[in-house]
Amino acid sequence: MKIQRTVRLLGIIFAILLTACGGGSGSSHTSPPPINPPSPTAGELFVLNGLTDSVSVFDASLSGDVTPQRKFGSLTKLYDPHGIAVDTVNNEIFVTNFAYPNRSWITVYVRTADGNAAPVRTISGALTGLNAPNGIAVDTVNNEIFVANYLGNCITVYARTVNGNAAPLRTISGLGGPVSVAVDVKHNEIFVANLDSNTISVYSRAVSGNAAPVRTFATLGSPTYAVAVDTENEEIFVNAKSVTAVYARTANGIASPLRTIAGSSTGINASTGIAVDTVHNEIFVTNSFFRYPPNSITVYSRTANGNVAPLRTITIGGNSAGGIALDAMNNEIFVGVRGSSVVNVYERTASGDPTPVRVISGKSEGIKSLDSIAIDTKNNEIFMTNNTSITVYAQTANGDVPPLRIISGSSTGLYFAQSVAVDTANNEIFVGNGESVVVYTRTANGDIPPLRTISGFFTQLTNPQGIAIDILHNEILVTAGYDHNASVNVYERTLNGDKSPLRRIFGDSTGLDSPWGIALDSIHNEIFVVNSGNNSVSVYARTADGNATPLRIISGPSTGLSEPNGIAVTSAEIFISNFANDSITVYPRTANGDVVPLRTISGASTDLGMPLAVALSPQ
Repeated sequence: MKIQRTVRLLGIIFAILLTACGGGSGSSHTSPPPINPPSPTAGELFVLNGLTDSVSVFDASLSGDVTPQRKFGSLTKLYDPHGIAVDTVNNEIFVTNFAYPNRSWITVYVRTADGNAAPVRTISGALTGLNAPNGIAVDTVNNEIFVANYLGNCITVYARTVNGNAAPLRTISGLGGPVSVAVDVKHNEIFVANLDSNTISVYSRAVSGNAAPVRTFATLGSPTYAVAVDTENEEIFVNAKSVTAVYARTANGIASPLRTIAGSSTGINASTGIAVDTVHNEIFVTNSFFRYPPNSITVYSRTANGNVAPLRTITIGGNSAGGIALDAMNNEIFVGVRGSSVVNVYERTASGDPTPVRVISGKSEGIKSLDSIAIDTKNNEIFMTNNTSITVYAQTANGDVPPLRIISGSSTGLYFAQSVAVDTANNEIFVGNGESVVVYTRTANGDIPPLRTISGFFTQLTNPQGIAIDILHNEILVTAGYDHNASVNVYERTLNGDKSPLRRIFGDSTGLDSPWGIALDSIHNEIFVVNSGNNSVSVYARTADGNATPLRIISGPSTGLSEPNGIAVTSAEIFISNFANDSITVYPRTANGDVVPLRTISGASTDLGMPLAVALSPQ
């Protein structure tokens, strides 16, 4: 089934850079198969990952599950973190990345991770059984982790040190929207909060399959979001909307809470996470969804009861706090920020609006909401669209690095930047922006107005997702529109204002269907367009106009095309980014029909996540 996503995420320009270096692959890589014509000299392939807002750089001649040569942007692989658990025995933290509807994984970091830190392990892939993982618990006694899969209606259990696409040790199925899990190693039980039924189910720790719980009880209030167990005091804590209720560990059936924290003074509201500190006799509660108190952590005495004010409150800011984990040994608390790619770490005793002790996040300024990428091989720079800004990086950027320049501000006119192309001959950049194309000097920086704008009724510009520049004929080519009502519009390179295209490819015979990336082969006078709507690549004569039939079409199950977004062409090969299956597929330039790729870059080692863009400069 086709992945649904926003128009912003679909924005794409595909470019490839081939630098002067030797070819060949090392023993750790899969060798590409023999091809005819031969593969181009090994160079660098830049891939923009829409899922993680990062750029991965590969050897362009390689194939298979290869590790990037370097990467910048978000190395953390955090994506909408919901649950978090800390392992003080092994000094690690575990994070569930909810990533609904089709990207779910567990990332593991060293406990002291800070900044744009890569995980030490990642549990990800079809074999894992992960499906919108929400809550997580670590059992350091039995060296296992327990994950509550909300959409999978199950608890999956893994070895604590598992890595990659590994099947769970066992699965507890038949649950109703599990959102939180807690482990009681003292009594060999696990507690699960079920959002669909607002109940807490208790299972034997080692149970597997569709087993009946040992006991179940209904919670006070709804929805029920989180559960924590206090084995020292034989109690369990449950968050249900605006109530934190405490029950006996052995509660069953229609159970009354031992005590409740609720009322206007408590500050509890839309609570989704809870942690118990038996060392300091405190409990920590996360409160979200932009109500009073706005996105906060409230702290209470472990024995608090009634409409009591918190001992202290930590303000999270404008984001929703998700899961929370306590490290009493090191006096820290870990909070996942939902709807973001951030985990904040605070001192256990923090209060007010504190600065986190550490932040695990891809913090490079300008790395945010990326849509497209273009490479300037002449000046060794990378240009990327960031919705309302353009960021420029050194071509050799690696890790958490700041941009060289940023085009941003009210004067720029940027409000929905989706595509970018660089004209090194005339020192300009072209940006697809909402319903227009705006042009800036190549070295533009700051809040500056565009040199020119192509916009208006006569331009017939709608959703300009791809741009290619024809220096030889002084033209620009733009993909525009949606579904079958799409087109390829050709304009004078120096056009300014509201004027009609020089040529326009559109109509039923064109095969266009939600076209995104576009590339020009000026040597062979051909235009290449990727069609996300029908999983194809269509090729036209450079001068094609009207309801033109493609010269060639790459399409079919053997091609590996899966919601293709970006394209780049050399004299010998075509490179395609496939959004839906996290791959880069490579074909001969003259490929036609249902052809098998010459080679494919795909797999866990690649770190590809919804790839949007790539860039190519033949030697």
